[in-house]
Amino acid sequence: MDDGRTLTLDAVGLHAELLPGRGANGGVSLVVDGVTQSHVNPADPLDLQLEYVRCVAALADGCLDPAQPVRVLHLGAGALTIARYLGATRRDGVHHVVDLHRELVEFVLDALPLDPSIVATFEYDDARAALARAAQHGIEYDLVIVDLFSGSRTPEHLSTLGFFELTADVLSPGGVMAVNAIAEPGLAAVRATGATLRDVFDEVVALAAPAVLADAGRGNVVFGAAHRPLAQRPIRRRADPAHRRIDVLGGAALSALLDGAAVRRD
Repeated sequence: MDDGRTLTLDAVGLHAELLPGRGANGGVSLVVDGVTQSHVNPADPLDLQLEYVRCVAALADGCLDPAQPVRVLHLGAGALTIARYLGATRRDGVHHVVDLHRELVEFVLDALPLDPSIVATFEYDDARAALARAAQHGIEYDLVIVDLFSGSRTPEHLSTLGFFELTADVLSPGGVMAVNAIAEPGLAAVRATGATLRDVFDEVVALAAPAVLADAGRGNVVFGAAHRPLAQRPIRRRADPAHRRIDVLGGAALSALLDGAAVRRD
């Protein structure tokens, strides 16, 4: 893709751009309403330029057997960076992508098609409604990725106790969920997300740069949640050492971060 492309959805007030020439190694960024949501390097699906995407990849690689095929649920499509990454690093995976905006997904795929080897299905609906249907039918996934934003904020009904109870219903016993949260000054939203996850899941960890966790810089916190213990060392080892350090917090360290945060209820 050599030239930029734009998409405007007047009915929902959404403006999207695909901008080439971004990232240290080139590639294309998806920018929605002025916020960079995703980055894809079509020549190298292992080139993960965004820090939160590297954290999601570290969770997947550190928690799931690389020799086993994975069933992945993507709540929020973005530019399908993780689907491309997993398609290049694991064989026989199956991806199900849920997004509210068909036009946006088709806009991305028209410019940046998936490799034909990647098996993916698409569902265009509210993520919570899609989760409820999957849970009703007993469908389970090994990896659930929650990356749901309207601008820089997650819609409230997609970050509550009831929402995460639905994600727990579709996560396999040995699976892991990754939840992307934007760190704003004070970390109130991040802390509420972590507290809510801890009320649902047996195990929760947080991945972020030390400056972000210290509320000294903007960025993202990615939570990992599971029905089983998560070993922190393999996750930390897979956080890309070529970029700034990523801390993995669990147990008492995570409790200190979340101290006083209220569970976000419906």
